[in-house]
Amino acid sequence: FGILGLLTYKDSTGYDLTKTFEDSLNNFWHAQSSQIYRELNRMEEEGLVKSRSVIQDGRPNKRLYSITGAGREAFSKWLREAEVEIENPHHTMLVRVFFGADDPESTLAMLKKLREQCLNVLEANCSETRRNIDNYAGIVPDGKVKRQYWLMTMDLGIAKTQAIADWAQRCIEQIEKEVVQ
Repeated sequence: FGILGLLTYKDSTGYDLTKTFEDSLNNFWHAQSSQIYRELNRMEEEGLVKSRSVIQDGRPNKRLYSITGAGREAFSKWLREAEVEIENPHHTMLVRVFFGADDPESTLAMLKKLREQCLNVLEANCSETRRNIDNYAGIVPDGKVKRQYWLMTMDLGIAKTQAIADWAQRCIEQIEKEVVQ
């Protein structure tokens, strides 16, 4: 549905979709290039997208995909019928924290590494993601309206990453207090 959503913006090649995924959806939904091409083939067989060959001078021909009426209908239905999900993912790191009393020094080191990773992500990715959002807002139809929704997804990513960094800091302080005693 991420691919269908991107195709509502404009017709695209598999390469363009992969690049757009990397610049936007990849912040919360990862898809490899091979998966995108596989899905495009499947969706074309199902009549959700159609493709046409574009002949290029001096370069290999490319395949341009567009969403069909059936694809728009399926995408709209998916948006309307969305279930709200609060995941309960398996986090190896949390299992280690759970049993961390058996090796507080290793747990402390892991939490410090986690905190630093979160802070690095916040510092590096936020400005890059905002730049990507601004760039795409200037390209796609109704980009100004869509931009605010894209920013909402970015804000959740920021809030989650900041919350993890804050949690790690509180855990670090608690363990350091216990280890020193």
